[in-house]
Amino acid sequence: MDAQIKNEIVELTKAMLETFTKEYIKAYTIQITKKAIKDAKAIPSPYLLDPRPRDHDKSDVFSGYLVKLGAIRKNWLKRHFVVRYDYSIDYFVDDKHSNKKGTINLCGYSVNDDPNKSGLDRILKIAEKMGVDTSSIPKPAQLPPFTIELYHYSRRCYYIQCANEEEFKEWIEIFKTCCRRSYGFKNKDPCHIAAFGIAVRNTRWSLGRWGWFGYGGNENQILSDIILDEIEYDILGRALSKLPNAPWFIRNYLRNKMMTVIEGMVSSAVAPAWTGLSKTVEELRPTIEPRIKNQVDPIIQAQTSIINKMRESMMSQIKPAMEEHVNKYLKKIIGEIRSPIENGFDESLKIWNEKTNAYNGNGSTESFSSYRSYPNSYWTMYPAKDKISPLYTIVEEYRQIFRDYSSYFICYDIKESLNNMAYDGAYTLEKTVTQDQVDVASAKNQTHSKYQHDVILGTNMQLKFVVREMVKPTLCKIINPLTKPLLNTLSSSIPSAIGDFIDINELYNQLVDDILNDSTQVVIDDLN
Repeated sequence: MDAQIKNEIVELTKAMLETFTKEYIKAYTIQITKKAIKDAKAIPSPYLLDPRPRDHDKSDVFSGYLVKLGAIRKNWLKRHFVVRYDYSIDYFVDDKHSNKKGTINLCGYSVNDDPNKSGLDRILKIAEKMGVDTSSIPKPAQLPPFTIELYHYSRRCYYIQCANEEEFKEWIEIFKTCCRRSYGFKNKDPCHIAAFGIAVRNTRWSLGRWGWFGYGGNENQILSDIILDEIEYDILGRALSKLPNAPWFIRNYLRNKMMTVIEGMVSSAVAPAWTGLSKTVEELRPTIEPRIKNQVDPIIQAQTSIINKMRESMMSQIKPAMEEHVNKYLKKIIGEIRSPIENGFDESLKIWNEKTNAYNGNGSTESFSSYRSYPNSYWTMYPAKDKISPLYTIVEEYRQIFRDYSSYFICYDIKESLNNMAYDGAYTLEKTVTQDQVDVASAKNQTHSKYQHDVILGTNMQLKFVVREMVKPTLCKIINPLTKPLLNTLSSSIPSAIGDFIDINELYNQLVDDILNDSTQVVIDDLN
């Protein structure tokens, strides 16, 4: 790697860390402000089912024998895998669990059901960046049938072989769930988690990288990932093109060495930067939290005033863009996406009814042990999730019009919401019986009514979610340059005493969401 490329990487890493630091401190302050406002207003949830606490059921989610490819010897070894309640995965020599061989945390990973194809696609993509003739590249060794790849571009990848197609399908879904639900953040504070995500988004937006970006892991890993992603986007192609002209295996070896150096450069910069930033924020919170609580009312009044001024001053720019780029598609979009979403939620209620009617316990906490975990089962929840599957094709077709969203993750988020509602439904029934001391029959009726209400509300919420995910990145690319001068003017009008607690960009983001939600609701009402 030449000195110019190395210097570009150093400067880009430094600039992104500086931007992230500024964005994170601002977002963290705003999240503490949001929490104070929420606590002061005590706004109830619109959902009626009780949310299940994350650690309510600490029983294992799933287990079974699989064959794993070794990391060093590259031999296939039979192991007993256990998915824990927190979606970490332990694997053992056998089901006696006396000899643990390792733990896998899939936060930030992806699951590939055809690793032969995905592996070859990655090689060809790398070869293209390096300017290598792809016809000269030897094909990689083929993995056995029913092999699953647990992939991460900068961490260890895992190759898992199942015994048959049924196991293969089941473990694919289990591993995908682990990717989404396993916990990566070391700091579990909700304000931190929300602020970190906003800072990641705003850091990428500052570079003109709009749209969806999937990430996962602990704080150091995520920061490294977004920097490495930008290096790959902006610098890596030029770096790879300078590698010497040699056979593929030599150039690929040099490329891997280069990536190791780049990853080391980034991680060595990220670790101390995050340590210092984390310490700064920990010291900041005790100082600013009392100030926020003492000024909640003025902050609320200022936010309301700013949003009203935004509507008054920006709608002349936003409305024409909505008419030209969004509204003319809304009726067709909602008409097409509505059926699979409604069918999925209706099916989840049907499954809850079947499982609830099958419960014949005595109402004790122990008697709910099997019932409360029914949403863990892939096959139990499959009929509801399968109803969502047609949504992928519908949403994907609109990528010809809109950009920068993931059809896969839109569908997966909705499937997760079905699962979460099932967990909440099971928990609500158990809580009504064991804590509220309601008899089982009455508790079933009460919970059924709540579930019905939440199915209707959840369907409505998910319709708005899909519309926002699909059209918002494209809309913002159009309206942001038009509204930026107005935002700057409004920002300068915020009283200095509460300026640190109001993020004009987040209020603007809220305004755009509100406009899209309102437009979507109008169409939903017209279709009803």
